[in-house]
Parts: sequence; C-alpha cells; structure tokens
Amino acid sequence: MHILLVNDDGIHSPGLRLLGQGLQGAGHQVTVVAPDRERSAVGHGITLREPLFVGEQDWAGIPAYSCSGTPADCTQLGLLALTDTPVDLVVSGPNRGVNLAGDLQYSGTVAAALEAVKKGNKALALSAPKEADPAVVVRVFLTLLGQLDLARDVRHMLNLNVPALPYEQILGVKWAPQGSSLWMGGYEERRAPDGRRYFWCAAGPARSEQEDSDFSLLERGYVTVTPLTDSLTDPAGFSGKTFTL
Repeated sequence: MHILLVNDDGIHSPGLRLLGQGLQGAGHQVTVVAPDRERSAVGHGITLREPLFVGEQDWAGIPAYSCSGTPADCTQLGLLALTDTPVDLVVSGPNRGVNLAGDLQYSGTVAAALEAVKKGNKALALSAPKEADPAVVVRVFLTLLGQLDLARDVRHMLNLNVPALPYEQILGVKWAPQGSSLWMGGYEERRAPDGRRYFWCAAGPARSEQEDSDFSLLERGYVTVTPLTDSLTDPAGFSGKTFTL
C-alpha cells in the first residue's frame, strides 16, 4: 500500500520516524508530511490566509516533508500536492498522549485522520500515553495493520490507543465506543515581566466512569479501536418540530 504518514507532534518526533521505518520494512510505500513543530491540540484548523512552507527532510529513502501548517494541512498537502501516486491509507501518529473520549475534538492527530476521510480516503489514528515505549506502540500498530481488511473493517477511520505496558502484558484488543469527558478547572491569571496580563490554562480532563468505553478499557490494559466519522449530524435530533416565519 501507499501510506501517507502524518502527525501533530512534528516532523522530529522519534515515534514518527520509527513508524515510518516500520511501515517501509513491512513492504509499504511511505510518504511523510508532518508539521515543522509540535501542533498538539490544534483541532481541525486549516491554513487559508498564509503560505504553507514545505521543507524536504532526509529520511533515508522515505520521501518526507515538514510543513509550516496544521496537521490537517499536512494531510491535504500530502494527498493533493506532495504525492505522485494514489494514497491507499492515511496514518496519523503515533501521538505522545492518548486521544480518548471528549478530547478527540481537540486532537490534531485525530483531525489529520478525519481530514483524509473528508477527502475520500480511509485513515487510522494512533496514540498512546506519553510514558509508553514507542517501539511497543509501533509493534502493536504493525501487528493490527497486518490483520485489518480495509474494505471490510474500516468504513471511514479508526482511532487506536495503545496502553503504556510491555507488549506481553497488553490484555488484548477491544472495539470501544468513545467515552465522555469534560475539561474542568480554569485559567490562572499571571503577569509577564513587562507588566502585561496573561492567563495560563490550568484545566484538566475529568472523565466519566463509563464501563467499556475507550478510556476505561485502555486503563484496564487493552488496545482500544474506535470507529469515527467526520459527520457531526445527530440523526436522532430531527424532532419533527414545525417552524413558521
């Protein structure tokens, strides 16, 4: 397969290079397009009123590019401008930090994968806790990729999270619904040395204790697989209310 590899941690992420090498070693054609710096939690923003600067990277035979834009920009450039042959699959990650529950709306990793869906491509997003061993995360991903039938198993995209455990201690793989979470806390008001007022985000996610959600299953030691789509329509929200003007 021709795989477009993107992320939000940036082109210099060790996990990105490790995954690129692993995909190439598994016989896939790989193209890498990643932000030129960390762009975590930027959501699904795209660049419209500024140029996107692209730099070629030396990745020992893997075409790799840094991009001044967002993760979603990287997906667009990779699909529309920086590949000469069709892309069969977009892989976003591996992200240093989980992408679960309500955090998905903030995630640049998930946004980069969903941008592929909007362009008609199938995608996988890969994340793990910051303390996870990147080699284990890549090993898990390559094992699962080898078992996936893209036509049957991936309607749009899958969001995968790997626990921070040795490979032999991972309990298995579970399909998991997205859990819920709410960022709690607030902002700390501070003063810069020059006297300017600023605020520092002090919030953190509080997650519900939903049994067998992506969050709870990952905590118990399972790899979680959650199917996602780019549609925000609530099919149950059409109440039938009649409006008049």
